[in-house]
Amino acid sequence: MSNKILMTTIGAAAALMMATNVSAGKYKVVDVSNGGSISGKISFKGTLPSVPDLKPSSDQDLCGNSIPADYYIVDASGGLKNAVVAIEKIDQGKAYEKKGIVALDNKKCMFVPHVATAVKGQKLGINNSDPVLHNTHLYHGKKLKTMYNIALPLQNRVIKKPLRKDGVVTIKCDAHDWMLGYVYVSKNPYSVVTAADGSFTLSDVPAGSYKVKVWHEKLGESVQDVTVAAGSAATLNHSFSN
Repeated sequence: MSNKILMTTIGAAAALMMATNVSAGKYKVVDVSNGGSISGKISFKGTLPSVPDLKPSSDQDLCGNSIPADYYIVDASGGLKNAVVAIEKIDQGKAYEKKGIVALDNKKCMFVPHVATAVKGQKLGINNSDPVLHNTHLYHGKKLKTMYNIALPLQNRVIKKPLRKDGVVTIKCDAHDWMLGYVYVSKNPYSVVTAADGSFTLSDVPAGSYKVKVWHEKLGESVQDVTVAAGSAATLNHSFSN
């Protein structure tokens, strides 16, 4: 074999390997005909940290003089609201709306919802329901690197921005420094925010063993091993404590 042919063959093989490695990390939509589910409850045990009410420093005629902080929301049974439950690595599974819009509203000087989930590549639709200027500032990751800085001077006009990176997106308002929210961006559609009682369900999960992350903005994160059998319901319960 000539050197030219050999180099061409090696180059083609290398290109194939690179393409395979890139595609291997992408989520593939398949028919989950006999999938299972993961459900349970995320709780808090112990004494909640004392969190004072938020004190608006501007636009008090709209925002009020005091707003209950939404960092720790726990019901009478210990159920923790606004925790994220997400399967960390899953190569294939149920379909989702790739062009879906995840809604975020600036409403009564707070972000609604406080915590949301999205799939990488979807868009965040940011609205301002208030008759005052808001400036929605999105930061990515632990280093809080700016993603978008969006002025919203007009009421009820939605600005759409793509979520190109997975991970935690922290959201602040440059015009109202007490406002805070989060979007947890996953590489797959298996992520959900816990309800007011701490409950959650991940449905149409292919049979297999998974690492499932539980994340909370103040209480940190925990990774649990969960095995899902075909057509069966697996249970995941987790309690944070201080």
